[in-house]
Amino acid sequence: MNRNLMFAFLLLAALAMVNAVPYQLLKRDRDIGYPCPTNPEGSYIYANLNPFPPVSNQPINYTIEGGMLGYEITPYKTAITIAYTDEHSEVYTKGLDFYYAKGAPFSIDVPDVPTPQLPSTYAIMVIIADKTDDPNKAVLHACSYATFGL
Repeated sequence: MNRNLMFAFLLLAALAMVNAVPYQLLKRDRDIGYPCPTNPEGSYIYANLNPFPPVSNQPINYTIEGGMLGYEITPYKTAITIAYTDEHSEVYTKGLDFYYAKGAPFSIDVPDVPTPQLPSTYAIMVIIADKTDDPNKAVLHACSYATFGL
């Protein structure tokens, strides 16, 4: 009787421990979420990709979420840029046609982003910036990146 009770207690304790283990592989949090070194203070963005991981020459749907304390999203001025970088860079830019106030959390869907031929090691950067009169310069609002294949 005493052995059976001890066995049942150990079995229940083991089941409770197994149940408490987080299933990190089943619950992805953010696919792209490391802040860039040039990211302005108070701004954060992250992106989830579908499908994940990216597949060469297949379109990807991005869901970009975050908040920017010092900046607002202005229609036809603010754009999202998605850059695939390795020794070469491929850039996709989408102009935004809606407004978000400073500090307001946002969620933006960017469907059907073309994916180039991906090498074994590459990075993806997601940038939110305002266009300026100089096409080579933009006012950075937020930036995040992720590296793949390392």
